Order: sequence, then structure tokens, then C-alpha cells
Amino acid sequence: MRRHDIVTILISHLQQISSANGFYTEAGANVFEWRAKAIEDDLLPAIIVCDPEDNAVDDSQTLKHKLKIEIDIAVSSGKQTTMDMRMVSSDILKAFGLFEEEVSQVCRYLGSETLIEHKEKLYAGVRLEFEIEYQSKRWEQ
Repeated sequence: MRRHDIVTILISHLQQISSANGFYTEAGANVFEWRAKAIEDDLLPAIIVCDPEDNAVDDSQTLKHKLKIEIDIAVSSGKQTTMDMRMVSSDILKAFGLFEEEVSQVCRYLGSETLIEHKEKLYAGVRLEFEIEYQSKRWEQ
């Protein structure tokens, strides 16, 4: 259950994102895991956490994992859309650093991708990608 534990701890750190805790935004109020449906405007900004890939090397004693984490940010449209995306991104990086300290695993930030669409209104989002290295017993995740 290492993978599940890692994702659960990460989500708890993301849920701490608030100005009261020294972050720029209140994005921690709306953190979801693998949310597949549309996010209503009243839930923005929102953070969606996915763990789509876990590459493992079997050394016949243990499994050495590289868990890919994708964190999607959705923000509301307005005059500060791009600034909001940057502020939530910054908050996520800070929270990920605190998460890394707690779990004592090697964590890497792999970069981000921004998407802005103009439809009836402006939609904006960012995907941040991370990799977490951890070990587990053989035949465990």
C-alpha cells in the first residue's frame, strides 16, 4: 500500500494550501483525486491529483518504483487568470516540498504545461508533473 499512502499524504499536504498557512491562494479547499467530471465555477481554483504511471525495477528482493504524479490546476476566468495559475502553481511547489520532507523520498519536479482556451468564457489550467522514487517489498505496490 506504499503507493496509496504516498498519494494520500500528498493530497493532505495540498489540502493545507491556504493563506492562513502561508500560501498565496485558498486552492487547498478544492483538492480532488482523479476527478473525471467537469468542475463547477464555485469549486475554482481546483487541484486534481493523478498517479497515472508507476515504473518499477525488480531486483528480486525489492521493487524500486518511479511514481509519476500529475497535478492539474483549474482556475476561473477573469482579469487575473494567468496570475492565479502562477500563484496556485507556486503553492503546489511549496506544498510538494513540505511533502518531500515528510515522506523522505526522492522527489523530482519534471515541469509544467499551461492551457488557456477561449470558448464562451476563458478557461485556464496548468499541469505540473512530478516523479517520486520509493521502494516496496517484492509483489507490493
